[in-house]
This record gives sequence, C-alpha cells and structure tokens, in this order.
Amino acid sequence: MCATTPTRITAQDFYDFDKCPHRVYLNRFGDPKEKLPHSDFLDLLFENALRHERDVMAEMICDTPEGSTLEQRALSTLQLMQAGVERIYQGVFLGAGESGIPDLLEKVSGKSKLGNHFYRPVDIKAGSGYEDREKGILRNDYGMQLYHYGILLDAVQGLFPPDADILNRHKKRVVYKLGQFRDLYNDSLVEVRALATGAKTDEPAFGAVCGACQWWGVCEKALVAVNDVTLLPDVGRSKKSALNGIGITSISDIPTFDFSRVKIKGIGQKTIDAMKRAAISVLSSKLEVLSKPSLPDPPRKIYFDFEDDPTQDLIYLCGLWVEPPLDGLNYHGLFCTDETGEAKIWAEFQNLCVAMASESYVVFHYSSYEKTKLSSLERKYGVAQKTAFELFRSRMVDLFPLVKQSVVAPARGYGLKQIAPFAGLKHSAENAGGAQSIVWFQKYQADQSQADVLETLLTYNREDCLAMKYVEEWLREL
Repeated sequence: MCATTPTRITAQDFYDFDKCPHRVYLNRFGDPKEKLPHSDFLDLLFENALRHERDVMAEMICDTPEGSTLEQRALSTLQLMQAGVERIYQGVFLGAGESGIPDLLEKVSGKSKLGNHFYRPVDIKAGSGYEDREKGILRNDYGMQLYHYGILLDAVQGLFPPDADILNRHKKRVVYKLGQFRDLYNDSLVEVRALATGAKTDEPAFGAVCGACQWWGVCEKALVAVNDVTLLPDVGRSKKSALNGIGITSISDIPTFDFSRVKIKGIGQKTIDAMKRAAISVLSSKLEVLSKPSLPDPPRKIYFDFEDDPTQDLIYLCGLWVEPPLDGLNYHGLFCTDETGEAKIWAEFQNLCVAMASESYVVFHYSSYEKTKLSSLERKYGVAQKTAFELFRSRMVDLFPLVKQSVVAPARGYGLKQIAPFAGLKHSAENAGGAQSIVWFQKYQADQSQADVLETLLTYNREDCLAMKYVEEWLREL
C-alpha cells in the first residue's frame, strides 16, 4: 500500500463508512493500482445518477461558484450566500478538517450571520430517499451526508439548518429532519476521522456490499490469507469484532475453542454451534447433512422468480418454471420494459394463477423476495383474480430456510447462486446475478432491437428458476 496525504473529511466518507469502514481507510491509504475496474452495474449506476442530475438541473435556475480551484470556489460560494441568491449549485465549503460540496444550497428566510436568510442543503439522488418507504424510514447514509453539510453551513452562516431535502429519482422531495441524525453522525465522525487520518487502520470484513466495491480484490486476498471468520456464512463485522475480542482470529480457531469459559455479547449457544459446524465444513471442504426436510409433493410444481430494477421501481420479469408443462410450456417468462408493461404482466400472472386454480400444486421460491414483490404489485395495481391469487400465495414454500436447516455447506453463504452448484447447476453466464440482470435489462430497454440481450436476460431468469428445481430435488435426495 502506498500512503497518500489524508484530506479533509467529506460527505462521501460518511456514505462509505455506512457501507464499510475499511473503505474509508483504503480510499486514503490503499494503492489505487490495486482497485478493480468498475463493474457494469456500477457504471450503470453512475451514468443514471449523472443523467438524473442533469435532468433535475435543466429545470432549475441556479448560481454556480466561480474559480478554478476549490479555494476560489469556496470564496465564491460565500460571496453568493452573502448576496442572498436563491439557489447555489455545487457550492464548496472548506473547513479546517472537513469539506463538502452539496448538490444544491437553497435560500430560506430566517436570521443568520448572513442577514435575514440562511441556506439549507439539498442532494440530488437516483435512489428513492427511503430505507423503507412504506414505514417512512429514511436512509442513514443520506442523512449523515446531509448532516455533514449542515455542520459546514453552521460554520459559515452561524445557523444549523433544521432540515434538508433529497431530490429523488422521481424528482420528488424527501424531507430529512437533521436532528435525528445527530448522535449517529457524531459517533461515526470519531471513527471516520481516525480512519481517514490513519490513526486507525481497521480490517476488512466480508459482507453483502463487497461484490460491488472496487477494493474487493485487495480485501479478499487479505481475508483468505488469514482464513478470516467473516468468510463463514452469517459472520459479519460485528461478530468478527466480538470473536477477535476473545482471541479467535481465524476460522481454524473456532472448532477447538472452549466457548464455555467466555460470554460473548450478541452471540448465544445456537450461533456458536452453527459457527462450529460451518468452520468444520469449510476447513474440510465437506457438506454436512443435518436433516432431511419435509417437502410437499403435489402433481404440479412451480419454481418462481422475479427480476426487478430498483432504480426505476419496476418489476420487469416474472419467471415461472412449471412441471408438468402448462399450455405446452415449462418456462413462462413474463417480460416488460415499462410501467404499462408491468401492469400487463401482473394481469398475465393472475391469469396463470386462474389456469392452475383447480389443480394441486406447490410454488417454490428462494428467500422472502418474491412474497415481498407480490405484495408490492398487489398494492400498486390491485388484484382482479383474488381467489386464484390468494391460493397461489398460500402455496408458496421458501427453499432458503429449508436449505439452512438441512445442510452445512462449505460456502461463504446460502444464496441461490452459492448453493445451486452443490445441486448440480451453474449459470451459463459467468457474471450472472441480479445486478448484471439490471444491466442487461437497461441495455435492452434503451435499444429493443438487441434480441440477443433479451435472450441472455431470459436465459438468466430461466436458469434461476431451474436452480430452484435442482435445489428442491437435491434436498429430497439428502
């Protein structure tokens, strides 16, 4: 690793810290040559974000700070604020240890060091602005970024803005009451500053966000070298910290460690037993069968899988592998490219439910995702075929918990892509996954003459459905 001069703490640091603290450290002190190239999905996200920002700004009248250096632009920002302009695009703040460039600063009436006005930050985001929209839960990563801008504004105008906005992908405003992020921000700031200055190095930990991080090549090498405990399923950063605290630093330490002599906060006996079994399986590269699951076995079986694009709030593919064939087809791939098409595939799906309503059947899916999306479509469009739909939903069986209850696999997790190879199925596309599926979808959406792209997308979904069939049959044979 080659050290670089630590810079001021930025809003981006808080976004990265929310995803992975080690990323904050590597962004300052890692060797840029070791970073992986952007994945197709990350490139897509950046392109969409830039396009969204351009579209939003095309509808606004703003003043933009002048200058070729950050220092010049910071001075120009202050002058624009003192002049009381209505809106500032890409204003710059440079503090002693912090800096920030909010997308927008908007003028608000009220007393401050500037006079009878002050400014509040607004960030343009390609996301919805919510962690959970239905429950009204806001995103911590966005909240800490906005709070950071509030701190910088306070230093300039002598007033901390009480609220801020996210302008989301629908160009709608989501209000963030900044006070609710105070404690989280202050606690995180201590860690962020230590990592950004090199006072703390932190360690990598394997988690769900790793696959989308450019530093994953560096981290994976380090984790494998020490046989890190987070390479076991369901052992994340917090459990790693607890295990390290009692002297467990490697997967190899777990099977022989005497856990009876220590108490570990947040880790009970059930978790300890699961970790021991997982460690033994990984170290021996052998699958352990815990029990044979009880699976329904009616005449017809359906393997059910949705694909959605969260950047557009759109379910674009509903896939069902049906055995025996329904209407002469095993695979039913209900596809669309827009919201009108989504309503159409929802109606087509309900018609399939009606077609099978008089039969004895079971619906296999993997994880809670499909049930969640069915509820989302129900809320969005209503249900025309209520009886047949409710029958379909009542016959859904989630294979994910059954796999976890039945086997201990020498794998880093129990996702469908990780478990299907044990059952004998490997996806034909090397980069197959939900993120890549969105890339294929948007590529086809932009140019619908690309029949090969659509076929790749449908093949991926068909193989996901088949993967569930393979896993279900594999479980029966344990």
